[in-house]
Amino acid sequence: MSLTVAVSGLNRGENPQPGAGIIQSLRREFGDVTIVGLVFELMESGIYVEGLADVVYQLPYPSKGTEAFLHRLDYICESYPIDILIPTLDAEMDGMLRIEEQLAERGIKVMLPERQSYLKSKKQTLSKLVEECGFRTPRTMQAVEPKGLMAAVETIGFPMMIKGPFYGADKVQSREALLDKFNCIIRDWGGPVILQECIKGQEFNVIAVGDGKGSVDGYCSIRKTVVSEKGKGYGGITIRDSRLDEISLGLIKHLNWRGPLELEFIKDDITKDFLLIEINPRFPAWVDFPSQIGQNLPAQVVRTLLNQDSPVLPECEPGKFFVRHSVDLVGSLDQLEQLSTLGELIAEKPRQETAGEENQIKKMNHRDVKKKNVVNGYAQHEVLS
Repeated sequence: MSLTVAVSGLNRGENPQPGAGIIQSLRREFGDVTIVGLVFELMESGIYVEGLADVVYQLPYPSKGTEAFLHRLDYICESYPIDILIPTLDAEMDGMLRIEEQLAERGIKVMLPERQSYLKSKKQTLSKLVEECGFRTPRTMQAVEPKGLMAAVETIGFPMMIKGPFYGADKVQSREALLDKFNCIIRDWGGPVILQECIKGQEFNVIAVGDGKGSVDGYCSIRKTVVSEKGKGYGGITIRDSRLDEISLGLIKHLNWRGPLELEFIKDDITKDFLLIEINPRFPAWVDFPSQIGQNLPAQVVRTLLNQDSPVLPECEPGKFFVRHSVDLVGSLDQLEQLSTLGELIAEKPRQETAGEENQIKKMNHRDVKKKNVVNGYAQHEVLS
C-alpha cells in the first residue's frame, strides 16, 4: 500500500528533535512509504541525511499563524498528497489542535489529544494535574515580569530551574543569572516563564501512545544514563518499576490521552518519590530506541490512523540501553541554495527518469523548469525568472 507521511522536526544536533527518529521507525515497518520532511530552519541536520526524507519543504514559523501553514500545506499536497501528518514540536501543537478539522477536510489524518487534555498537560497547570492524580511535582511558580521572579526566589530559593512555555530548561543559582535567562525566554518565546524547585535525584522518562480511552497502545520507560548540559537524554536504559508504571498509566488514564506523549520524572534521592517534571505532548527524540526493541510506536500511530489491526506490542525488556552517537554530515551549497530559494529539496532516487516524471517536476514547482541537475544526490531545479 502506497503511503505518504509528513513529519516535522528533523534537527539531530545539540538539541535533537523527534522527526528523524520517527522516520527511521516508519521505514523499519513500511516498505512503500514516502516521507515528506517539514522544516523551519535550513540547517536542521536531518535534511542532509541520505535516505531519511524523500522530499523536504520549509514551513512558515508557527508564529505566522495557521492560515499561512495551511496555505503552505496545500502547495505541498499538490505534489505529494499527504495521508498522515506527525507533528513533533511543542510550538506546533496548539496550532494543530486548532486546524484538526481543516486537516481532516483535506484527507490528512493526525493523532492528537483532546484540547482539554492538552491544556491540562501544560507546564503552567502541572501542579493542579498532579494534585488531582494524587502524586507530586517539584514546587512550581510562574512569572511574566521581573517582580514575579523575586517572589519565586523567596518561595523556592536557589538553585532553581527556569523554563520557557515551550522549550528550554536551565539551572540558575543567582538573581543575575535568573534575570538574564528570564529576559532571553521572554524575548524568544514569550511567557509565562516557569520557575521550578531543583530536586536531587535520577531522571526517568516514559514514552507512550494513548488510545484516547484511558489505555495505551504502547509504552516504554527508561532511566537516563547520559544527560547533556541542556538536560537532554543522550543515553538511557529500559527499566521496569511498578510505582513508575502506576503513576504514568494512571496519569494517561486520567487525561484520556490520545496520541504520542512523553512523561519526564525525577526520583527524589531522599523520599524516593517519583516527581513529574513535565509532559511533552508528542514523541521524544529517543523514539527510535524502543522501535528497535519491539515497541515501534510511530508505526502504531500510523496503523491506528489507517484503521488497521495493530499487533499487541510486547513489554520492553529491561536492561536494553541506547547511547546517542554523533556523525558529521556533508551537504553542498547547491542544496542549501535550493532550499532557501524554492523552500523545497527533493531526494533523487536511483532510477531512470521518464517524461511523466518531468511533468511531475513541473507540477511540483508550479513554475517553468528550464533544466534539472542532480547535485550530491538531490534534484536541483533552475527556474526561469
